Amino acid sequence: MTAIVGDSCQNAFKDILEDQFREKIYNSFIDNAVLPVLKDVMSYSHDIVDALESSNQSPVVACGPGCSYCCHSQIHVLPIEALLILSFLSECFTRKQILLLMDRIEQRLQLTREKSLGSLFSIKNELPCIFLENGMCSIYQVRPFICRAWNSMDSSLCKKIFNSGKFDDEIEASSARNLVFESSRSLFADFGKQLKLETVPFEMTQAIFNCLKTTNPLPLWLSGQDILNVNNPLELASSQVKSPDNYLFLGAHSDKAEQALFVVTREQEYIDYFYGKYISRLAGHEYAEKHSQSHSFVFQDVYGKPIGAIALNEVASQNKTVHIQYLKAFVLKSGNGTLMLLELCRKADCFNVRLSVNPEFDPDDKFSYRDFNVLREWYAQFGFKGDSCLSRIPRQG
Repeated sequence: MTAIVGDSCQNAFKDILEDQFREKIYNSFIDNAVLPVLKDVMSYSHDIVDALESSNQSPVVACGPGCSYCCHSQIHVLPIEALLILSFLSECFTRKQILLLMDRIEQRLQLTREKSLGSLFSIKNELPCIFLENGMCSIYQVRPFICRAWNSMDSSLCKKIFNSGKFDDEIEASSARNLVFESSRSLFADFGKQLKLETVPFEMTQAIFNCLKTTNPLPLWLSGQDILNVNNPLELASSQVKSPDNYLFLGAHSDKAEQALFVVTREQEYIDYFYGKYISRLAGHEYAEKHSQSHSFVFQDVYGKPIGAIALNEVASQNKTVHIQYLKAFVLKSGNGTLMLLELCRKADCFNVRLSVNPEFDPDDKFSYRDFNVLREWYAQFGFKGDSCLSRIPRQG
């Protein structure tokens, strides 16, 4: 049976993936969960493909061990895919293997620099994938989605085209695999865009090189900095230099062209991140009218749907502390309060700031908690401690 891929089919499958993604990603802190969830989605996608092919609903591809013609291509990876590969390298590669990999990367970058796709195809024999060893993929468990989606129904045709020199010839592929893995890939691209993270695909060799030369790239990426396209930062954060006293100094010039230093605290950076990300303000909201000095905004879920209201303020009397003045889901007991607080906490970890909160009850809420201890226990799940005023220390690592 030949699968016919349409927008409705793709959207339906992606909805299934998104449900799985949301359930997993919001049950723990995102810095610890994002790569395991990526692997889970990859595994789930393969289960779908295997089921389709074993039941003859989709043809079995001709790709197999030792067939590596497509492994001489110039592929692009998402930042999160590069980070998964980097994690695998740190766990499974020896120091000697890493050094050899760096040599291959540098050689490939020298050969490919400023060359067109056509000229690169003419020297494809000299450009195997940096992870191809003896015709086998050395990172097969964590290979990018595009490698999983690329396939062939006829390996002899792959060989013929590889030797022909015609890089634009087409090869019949599995529409089912393309649908499943491209949907999975776009899910993580959408996730990154929603959180204003770097999402632009980058050529894999350069991407891995940039990750290897960066210290702890995962928390940097989750804080909104570029890790792949380091020469073209998406946000100002990637051009800032951290000083020893945990302040960020930004250079500026006066009318006399003199250099001046402006201090931006981590607390301000943290608040500015949310205030810039969620542009919808609480205009007309009772809280916003009473507290015009606080930074209040409408929170959105990964689908861009408004789910609650939040107000933050810097605590002047305490170093590196942001106070949660207001946090309320629009639909009570929907789980959206948890989504919002998880987002606040994970970003606090990235920016290394403390959070504080004074839980208050709204007597007009039909489902409001009446027992302060119940609410305190809820905050305790996210690392908040204390009596009347709860505080949370940022998690490290």
